[in-house]
Amino acid sequence: MMPALESTWTWERDRPLKYVLAEEEWDDEPTVWARCAEADGFFVEPAPHRKQLTLVGCAPTGRLLKAAEHARHRPGEPVDLGALGLIVDFTAPGTDPEKDPYGGYRDDHWELLAPVLTGCAPSGLGTSLFDLVVEAGVDGPGWRDEPADAEWRLFNGPGGGGLGACHRVEGLYRGVPASPPMRLIGCEPGERLLRRLVRPRGDGDRVTLLAVDRTGRVMRHQEHMPLNVIASRPSVLGGTLLDLWLAEGPAVRPVPAARPVWDAWFEGPPAEAGTWAAFPSEGRKEWAAFAAARQDAGRQEAGRPPTGPVRHLDGRHVTDVPGLVCAIGEAVAGPGGHYAQCWHVLRGCPCGGDLPPAPFTLVWHDAEVARRALAEVTVDTEGETPYVDDVLRLLARVGITVELR
Repeated sequence: MMPALESTWTWERDRPLKYVLAEEEWDDEPTVWARCAEADGFFVEPAPHRKQLTLVGCAPTGRLLKAAEHARHRPGEPVDLGALGLIVDFTAPGTDPEKDPYGGYRDDHWELLAPVLTGCAPSGLGTSLFDLVVEAGVDGPGWRDEPADAEWRLFNGPGGGGLGACHRVEGLYRGVPASPPMRLIGCEPGERLLRRLVRPRGDGDRVTLLAVDRTGRVMRHQEHMPLNVIASRPSVLGGTLLDLWLAEGPAVRPVPAARPVWDAWFEGPPAEAGTWAAFPSEGRKEWAAFAAARQDAGRQEAGRPPTGPVRHLDGRHVTDVPGLVCAIGEAVAGPGGHYAQCWHVLRGCPCGGDLPPAPFTLVWHDAEVARRALAEVTVDTEGETPYVDDVLRLLARVGITVELR
């Protein structure tokens, strides 16, 4: 990965810089394609693109087996599956296993978004197998054809424990939509982009879209995206700047509800505790992502991390899972802080969880707020344990003593 989060970007203009298009070179030094003042179409609602998938010859386990049995005994009653991940293992066609560094082995990772089980029937592939019909959004490598002779494995969400396997998933690889277009406003193009604009090429270069704060430091970086410029015009902001129309933007983008969070972090990391509490669940999720990126870059200078053997968690606003992540991060690392914990362990990830920097006692104030709000939330592989109980067990396992108040 390019050292983007360690970079600082500036330009000599009255308007603040917000985005940088960059590309990693062989020597790890990023090449700047453009600096831009704004992006139109960066915050978008997810496309309402859901598919009907058939998990053929499925041998489910844990909570997926319970959902299948529920659907089989109560036909016509949909079952919310919560979170479902899928890994497709296969051998890439045309590769020489002896020369390929991966031995020809590949795996595609898919996430089924808001999956709902709508049907369950005995499978013709075995007496103990089911054909499960699932309606879900899909997020994965839609640019390739379905691989042959693959192994299909089901998981308790991305990074979670196993929920069984199936012979194949019909409808998964068909018709995945391209990322929607985007316009970059007020761009100062680099030399490389100027050459592309003068002499366009059919194949687009792949770049990374970096979001910077008011000081020019990178806040977050998005996925790589193709730099396919379909039009360029003198910018509505005037001067020598350009507006660029891109055929598609990053595959993953924040939703409009998260924009106030991006605006807040653009002004700099928070200096006061509890700022995240004013945002809805989607905004809190973005807040936690900003805090994690800041810690990954080694930046905790403005958060005044607490020290000593006792930390305090303000539980008054812990009404959802992202809120709990924000509150624990703040208790451990101060305002805008992040607790570097693998929360996938609650879904069955075998990593076991990360150890805290040093043992301490966490005093959880108003803990009953989370207990009530998350009473129906369960993410363990069997789908039985309340979320707060799983969190308390995890904290105890990594050496944190919790006092509930």
